[in-house]
Parts: sequence; structure tokens; C-alpha cells
Amino acid sequence: MLIITCVDAFVMARYVAAPIDLTNKPRRRLEAIVREHSAPQSLVMRARIILLGAAGAGVRETAEQLGLGRASVQRWRARWTATAGRPFRERLADAPRPGTPATFTPEQICAIIALACENPSDASLPIRRVACPS
Repeated sequence: MLIITCVDAFVMARYVAAPIDLTNKPRRRLEAIVREHSAPQSLVMRARIILLGAAGAGVRETAEQLGLGRASVQRWRARWTATAGRPFRERLADAPRPGTPATFTPEQICAIIALACENPSDASLPIRRVACPS
């Protein structure tokens, strides 16, 4: 008689990643990125993650094969499926990152550059040499 306890059922349970469906056009484009010599390696790695997922490889298997963490593989698989219908390059691009707000407005930057490009004598500013203290 076979008795399965809750612990046995929990150990036997296995998480299976959602399959990635690729049509021919995206598959060809991803394969082209992988073969491209001048492609950024981060883009190549993302393309490989998606191609392996479409081939039926799981998250753990993909992570081991590519030498990545499982979280990275899960992130890119989820992002690929969540951005279906968006432009191809946008699906593989980095997400916008928060940063420090700009210190200067674009208008201020243009004014600074224009000032730096002007001849000081045109602005009636004297040009003189100042000896550096030794």
C-alpha cells in the first residue's frame, strides 16, 4: 500500500516555468542577435534566455547553461512575455532606472555652452594673464 504524506507531495511538486511561444520572425531576429559579433553582450544574453525558454528549457536549466542567476532568467522571461506586442528592441532593452533629478534645465545647458563659445572681448570682458602663485 502506497501512502503519500503532505511532505512527500510537497517534495514531489515542481515549479514549471511558463513556456515562451515564438513565431518564426522573432526567433530569426533573436538568433541574428546571438550571431552578431558587434551586439552588446547583455542583449545577446537576453536573446539566449528567450531562445532557450522557447526551446523548452526551464529557468534552472537556462541559468546553469548560461552561468546566470535564476532571478535574472525569471526576470527576462517575465519581461518578454509581459511586453508582447511592443517593438522588438524595446522588449530586450533595459528598463528605465531612477536617478538623481537633473541639476540644469536644457535651456540652461544651452546658455552655458553658448557663453563658453563666445569670445570674451565681444562681451566686453577683459582678458588678462594672472600669474600663478608659486
